[in-house]
Amino acid sequence: MTSHPVPRNGSGEAGNVPEGDNLAEVDDEDDDGPQSPNVKRPSYGDKFAFSQIGGLLEVKIQRLLKRQSFISAEPSFDLIFIQQQTCYSPDIVFNRRIIDHIVKCGIAHLFLRMWQSLSSVEYLLPDNIQALRNLRLVLSIVWNCTDKSPQLCESLVRGAAVHSMLSELAGAQLSLSNLGDKNRAYLVKAYLGILHNIVHLCPDSRGIFRSAQAVGILQQYLDQPPSLVRTKAFLILSYIISEEENDLINATDENVAYIIDILRDALKNENHFSELYAFWASEIVCGLNRLAANDSNKLKLVRLGAVPLYVTLLRSTDLEEQSLAADGLWILSFHRENKLLMKHEPGCLEALQFAAANSTHEGITRAVRGALWVIQSVSEQHNLLAAGGSLPAAAEDPNAAHVMISYHWGVQKSMILVKQRLRAEGYKVWMDIDNMSGSTLEAMALAIERAAVVLVCMSQGYKSSPGCRTEAEYTYRLRKDVIPLVLQRGFAPDGWLGVIVGSKLNFDLSVPDTFDQELDRLVAEIGPRGKLGSMRDEAVVGGPLQFSLHQGASSTSEGLVSRGQRVLNVLGGCVPLTVVASPSISMHGYYPTRQLSSVAAWSNEEVQQWLELAHLSAIGDRFSDFDGRLLLHYKRMMQSSPQFFYVSLENLLHLKLVEILRFSRALEELE
Repeated sequence: MTSHPVPRNGSGEAGNVPEGDNLAEVDDEDDDGPQSPNVKRPSYGDKFAFSQIGGLLEVKIQRLLKRQSFISAEPSFDLIFIQQQTCYSPDIVFNRRIIDHIVKCGIAHLFLRMWQSLSSVEYLLPDNIQALRNLRLVLSIVWNCTDKSPQLCESLVRGAAVHSMLSELAGAQLSLSNLGDKNRAYLVKAYLGILHNIVHLCPDSRGIFRSAQAVGILQQYLDQPPSLVRTKAFLILSYIISEEENDLINATDENVAYIIDILRDALKNENHFSELYAFWASEIVCGLNRLAANDSNKLKLVRLGAVPLYVTLLRSTDLEEQSLAADGLWILSFHRENKLLMKHEPGCLEALQFAAANSTHEGITRAVRGALWVIQSVSEQHNLLAAGGSLPAAAEDPNAAHVMISYHWGVQKSMILVKQRLRAEGYKVWMDIDNMSGSTLEAMALAIERAAVVLVCMSQGYKSSPGCRTEAEYTYRLRKDVIPLVLQRGFAPDGWLGVIVGSKLNFDLSVPDTFDQELDRLVAEIGPRGKLGSMRDEAVVGGPLQFSLHQGASSTSEGLVSRGQRVLNVLGGCVPLTVVASPSISMHGYYPTRQLSSVAAWSNEEVQQWLELAHLSAIGDRFSDFDGRLLLHYKRMMQSSPQFFYVSLENLLHLKLVEILRFSRALEELE
């Protein structure tokens, strides 16, 4: 992730630790959370070069690692020095080097050793104040370091620290009734801060959290008054809840509105840090983006005012904020109602279009173009691709059907093995590492259109990725053959991904011992689809309705389906196109020659008037892209493919039964 111009203290730095006997007695919020960027580290720390400080850190950590007990005052002097080096520094590069060095010297091992030692005593009793002091110091160090070190987070996951901290939070000593005690309150905040850093930087730890009953343990904090505790618990839950559990923490708008208020407050300040809530804007957006993975939350976030805040961040000069905002807008755009709301949000489309045209950051460009693709109508999608650059090159016949691999980058190594095996079996395989050039969006769209079958590689990363969802939903809209592959052990698709793969037979490639056997089964399941030299290479087979497109009078294959002329998405993507080199058929042959002239000449507005006359104005937004020709084409679909016609009305256009009946009757009466 790109750093802020003003160094951020991530998910909660513990602040400078004062020296003195009353260390365990915290003055209000001074030591409880993210440190203000206005607070500087101790001055003596800046006088040393990195090698000098690094040498001292190594000596002190190694000395601590040799200790057997941490309940006396002696370890605190070394711990204080280490903690001070993890505090805010105006030199973020230097600060990260220091933290990386602390991690390399073995802070994870030290933390686990100290935890084991201190858990043997009742450190909350007055007689054991020094043990508590040492625990708070090491928690402060780890809280600061986990914010910037994925390596440390992974080490703590392997060391079972997640289970240990959650067990502490579930215990009677740290119950809600005891949070009036400052020491107990600090421990809760520190544990939640570290856990948030871990789940944020280690997405694969979600299963660990769930197995440790994190949902039930953290849910208790959501009823607390606005505080760091409540915010941290909510953000952690946004990473780990399932679709079914979403309503448990979002039954009302209160929690989501509270998080959005924190973001709004952060954006009031020039450095986008909320002094009131002690959070950076980027931290909050990370959590909101995770929360938006649930479709019901998408609409809730937009209605509660998240979009203008995201637009502000998209216009920021900070790349991290731009990237998070672009991803967030892309995620939010997948809800059907949000598309219309975002199109009419002042400045939203303009900000996306400006970023698409001017950003030099590949990830930001991909995200904003993806958001525009999802938000816009069919014709606007067409124009978006027309401006996107050249089509991807291919060594083989570009019109030959292929096997497309749709995957999340986290499983790329496994999918390269799948690709190699399929190619060895004679298949033409499309994978983005080989076939991407020009516009990423256009390459994706064209790859799906020309696919004989799409391998959907399921994992939590895939389900959470807006890019993967764009691919999968376009595949679904074109009714392409889909074969689900499981790439994460124990993963069960739900939500939008569950709808797309349905009850299809899947192949589990997450277990190394059975990988080859599952691959054999997969090859058998694919059969002739996408195999070079098979009859299916002659056309890209989609659904029951197939048309041929060509660039007017040109008789060369170079002009075949050029951008700016290629129709990507009939009826909002309900019916796929078959792309066949056919010089004799012009673009005017896209619609059958038999026309009902009066209806065929209707504009989008006249279609809306027809719906109103049929008492169907309530569903007008569902047909905003329809003109007379598309309406007649939909009528022919009702006659030739009635099953798909009614499924599309219910599942793609989300019409109620009465609306389906009225629309069907009105369509039948069209002359």
